[in-house]
Amino acid sequence: QGTLVSSGKARWIYSERKFRRLQLPGVAAKLLEGAVRIGRDEAPIFLSRDWPELVSSGKVESDFKVEDFRVTEAGPEVRLQLTGGLAILQGQLQFGYPDHVITVGVNDGAGGMWIPNRKDVMEYFVRDLTAEQEAKGRLLRAGFEGPQTGGIFHMKGQEQVITFFARHFARLQSEWVVKLEERLEKSAAQNIERIEPLLEVRGSGEQWFDLQIGYRSSGGEQFSSADIQRLLRSGQSHTRLKNGRIAVIDTGAVEELQEVLLDCAPEQRQGGYRISSTHAGFFTGAVKELGAWKFDAPQQWRERAGMQRGEIKPQVPALGKLDGLLREYQKEGVAWLAFLRQNRFGGILADEMGLGKTLQTLALLQSNHLFGNGARGPSLVICPTSLVQNWEAEAKRFVPELRTLVLQGSNRQSRFSEVEKAHLVITSYGLVRRDAEEYRKVEFDTVVLDEAQHIKNRQTQNAQAVKMIRAGHRLALTGTPLENSVLDLWSMFDFLMPGYLGSAKDFKERYEVPITRDKNVEAQKRLSRRVKPFLLRRLKKDVARELPDKIEQIAYCELTEAQRGLYQQMLETGREQISDSVRSQGIQKSRLLILNVLLRLRQICCDMRLLNLEKVEAENSSAKLELFNELLQEIIDGGHRVLVFSQFVRMLKLIEESLKEQEVRYSYLDGSTSNRAAVVNEFQTSREIPVFLISLKAGGVGLNLTAADTVVHFDPWWNPAVEDQATDRAHRIGQTRVVTSYKLITRGTVEEKIVSLQNRKREIIRGTLGSEEEFAAGLSWEELEELLG
Repeated sequence: QGTLVSSGKARWIYSERKFRRLQLPGVAAKLLEGAVRIGRDEAPIFLSRDWPELVSSGKVESDFKVEDFRVTEAGPEVRLQLTGGLAILQGQLQFGYPDHVITVGVNDGAGGMWIPNRKDVMEYFVRDLTAEQEAKGRLLRAGFEGPQTGGIFHMKGQEQVITFFARHFARLQSEWVVKLEERLEKSAAQNIERIEPLLEVRGSGEQWFDLQIGYRSSGGEQFSSADIQRLLRSGQSHTRLKNGRIAVIDTGAVEELQEVLLDCAPEQRQGGYRISSTHAGFFTGAVKELGAWKFDAPQQWRERAGMQRGEIKPQVPALGKLDGLLREYQKEGVAWLAFLRQNRFGGILADEMGLGKTLQTLALLQSNHLFGNGARGPSLVICPTSLVQNWEAEAKRFVPELRTLVLQGSNRQSRFSEVEKAHLVITSYGLVRRDAEEYRKVEFDTVVLDEAQHIKNRQTQNAQAVKMIRAGHRLALTGTPLENSVLDLWSMFDFLMPGYLGSAKDFKERYEVPITRDKNVEAQKRLSRRVKPFLLRRLKKDVARELPDKIEQIAYCELTEAQRGLYQQMLETGREQISDSVRSQGIQKSRLLILNVLLRLRQICCDMRLLNLEKVEAENSSAKLELFNELLQEIIDGGHRVLVFSQFVRMLKLIEESLKEQEVRYSYLDGSTSNRAAVVNEFQTSREIPVFLISLKAGGVGLNLTAADTVVHFDPWWNPAVEDQATDRAHRIGQTRVVTSYKLITRGTVEEKIVSLQNRKREIIRGTLGSEEEFAAGLSWEELEELLG
């Protein structure tokens, strides 16, 4: 509950669960004064929608802070209660949340998505409506109809009920809480037996295992493989046993098991199959998902499968000083990467953006090279051009003991002689392609592809060049979810573990065509199972307890050659102008000139086109725009939505042009926008719009943009408090996700020095500065020399 007290001329009325502004004079207005009570169910909507507008309208007093309220995502426990018999079956579907049960068809439409925590008035749980809809859809696909009055689903006909028990019941029972009324449970036990595979794995060496498969009913009756094949061909999921009972078999699961075996490319042996240990995690995972079948395997197989699937935690290697810096999930990521290397497996670290893929990789490489983990030769990181400087900066910051060599620029050829002595070599995709002959001369310990989607097309020169590099261990990094990117996966695994996903032709027939053309769900599931042992992906919501609610990162890039030339020219001219002015009229009277020089330098860092010069080529005008587009691809592919702030309206227009070329939908807001509320509402309600471009000054008080969970500051503002205020447009009550904020900074420029100055004088600047003029007025001569150094 909350109490609203407003002052000034603004008056509000609360009706139909929404506040509306009223303009009433004198006595009429006074009639509205008093308390408005807001129920707990309505409080989240009020705090996220109405409260920011009330605050921005004038003085508002409250005895609470918005940030005191907490919103926690809650996954439902799915419960299915079955009644009836083998001729007519009824079911009731429920979702259990903390202190709250929702029954489909009864109260699932009441109360919205917010569930108040009865034990804590400041906390709300958020329903997982997607999971609820999927559970309901699954029940309908299993043959039920409804729900009818009282939330009852029903199924009629013995054939349909028996088919349900054969194909769906066991899987639902393993994933949901399924209860049968006593009469139904007794009837099923007396009349139905289940036929299931018996799988036995025996050790056959370090890299191979032998597999045998048999079938029998729960009552002990044996079935040969030929018997099972006849049953499959008949299209029936049940048959009569010698004892008169009905034997049911999940024919879909058995057919899927046969497909899984094909994926493992087994060598047929007398009475069974021989399978590579590479497939241990995939095969074990598939068997667990297909049914609660009897599966005997030696400890060696179980350990390998468990580690591949993340069920057994591998040992964390020595981390040195990073041990106290890495979060627990990051240590687990490094351990997983080390496990892959020890077993000669490739793998994809696909953590969601902002979770530290670069740091985890650097920790692994440091452990390999410095802590006795047997690195043979240097390690190589290949990334987009726009990210080379980021890798160099992160290496210097976190693993300064590693001898790092950056191969970039026109003088790189003369530095190839240093490769063998380096621990870490960093270069870009385009340069690997050009320098392919040089890289073929070196045997690397580890090759890492960052933003590995750059090799998704196996026929490109990028893909062919990186696959020619010799290395004992191969890794790929991407923040993009890959389960649905069928073509990307084959090319990546062709780099990581050639042959694991078969030939390109076989992969197209078994996966690409069925998934992309036929929308085959089982093929999609099988592919996901197949890559899961070698793909680690954590989302922010999975590790939220280890994260701050707001992650702030700096993304660096190097100026293009054209930018660098113009920047140096403008810097030297500006220094000379300022020096002459200060000598002739003193520093105070030179403030306007100082501000102008700094402004031009900052504009060059963003995009040379901001200076309105003639003959500026767009493709060479902004390294930062290239970095932004790289980041944007990961943001959109990861299902995120982003607020993009710049203090330069002209820069927003240039970004707007780039978005149009890429056919990316966006919203736009600057000081000249007249329909501000409509633009904000469109972004908040339309998930199809992933980007909101906002001028820094227009994005101040009153905006509530919780539909976005990512913020990009295209250029740094003098006062970090202004940037924080902009970031907080997304980081507010109603935001259920961790917000990630990126600040794009050009290396070796005034931008980098502004960030350094901010960090040293953060509290002073935050409390006293609001404008560029104030900043320039407060600069000492030493600080000015630093900025123009």
